[in-house]
Amino acid sequence: MSAPTVAVVGSLATGRSYDPPLRDVAVAARAAEEIGRELAQRGCGLVVFSSDEGFIEAAVVRGYVRSGLARPGSVEVRGPYRAGPTEFPEARAHPELFDTRPEPTPDWEVSFYRVLLHVDATLLIGGGRSTFIAGLIALSRRAAVAPVGTFGGAAEKAWHRMHGEPDAASEEDLSAMVSTWRPGSAEAIVGSLLRQHERRLSEQEQVRRQAAAETRRRAWSLLSALVLLTAGLAALPAATAWRPGTWAAVTLLVFGPLCAAMSGALIRNVFDEVGEWLRAAVFGAAAGGLSAVLFLAAQLTTNPNLLQGDSAARLGYFVVPVGFAAGLAFDAVLTKLRGTDVVRTQPVDATTTDGRAAP
Repeated sequence: MSAPTVAVVGSLATGRSYDPPLRDVAVAARAAEEIGRELAQRGCGLVVFSSDEGFIEAAVVRGYVRSGLARPGSVEVRGPYRAGPTEFPEARAHPELFDTRPEPTPDWEVSFYRVLLHVDATLLIGGGRSTFIAGLIALSRRAAVAPVGTFGGAAEKAWHRMHGEPDAASEEDLSAMVSTWRPGSAEAIVGSLLRQHERRLSEQEQVRRQAAAETRRRAWSLLSALVLLTAGLAALPAATAWRPGTWAAVTLLVFGPLCAAMSGALIRNVFDEVGEWLRAAVFGAAAGGLSAVLFLAAQLTTNPNLLQGDSAARLGYFVVPVGFAAGLAFDAVLTKLRGTDVVRTQPVDATTTDGRAAP
């Protein structure tokens, strides 16, 4: 599993109000450094927005660089061009670790929220409205997020929201995010981010495999439809080669529309994106076969000797399209057949010719 890139969001600045209020600001700053060190040890990358000491990025980057494990270009600095302090003190001694990417827009919110749509994970500590929104974005994307709610601020609100999301994180991880800070808390927070990220990658891989399997099923379904349609059309010239009235000639008159019906049903199934192509083929065969037989029965009713003459072979040019159309609309055909009253069940009014009741 590749290590995620973590967006660092939050603030611990004094002199501003937080809802809920901040708690243990000094401990929170130290916790941010410890989390930064742990992120470097786990090989994670950072996405930061400001070097202002009022934001948690400064403390996280400080711990990240001091770990001595940061990789070149692993600290991605994003922010509006010339719109705020983005030069971290650590960049003077270790410029190779920083990848500064100024945003062309002067509006910090545009660049800030746009970046959050693409990061792998989000770390929240303290903060206000934008921190809470960052947490909601991560939750809506089902991306990994760690709101360290034990220090208050919007991160605590995001933790409450995360607690209501099914399968967002384990109960153990959620408890670690609001427990009193102690040795090992940073490992628990970063471990939660990595587990969430691994689960998201697993879900994406499962979706990719399902999409690939569905693509293969569609391809096989369409290939089967082509083969069946070819077989149905091939029955037309084959029927002319047999002597009219023989069992082989009659069989071809049924075999042709039956194959065409299954072909139509499979094509319909691909367009509807149902996926149950075997079920569609059986239903299409039933609808097309019965429609073709009923068509032949109707013709034989008016001309009982129809299958004995040369015109019997020409019937295939009618029954094959009938079968294909019935297979293409098999649901409507079967519904119609199910609603047909084949046997009349109402009582017969037994009367004589002169109107009197029969004895």
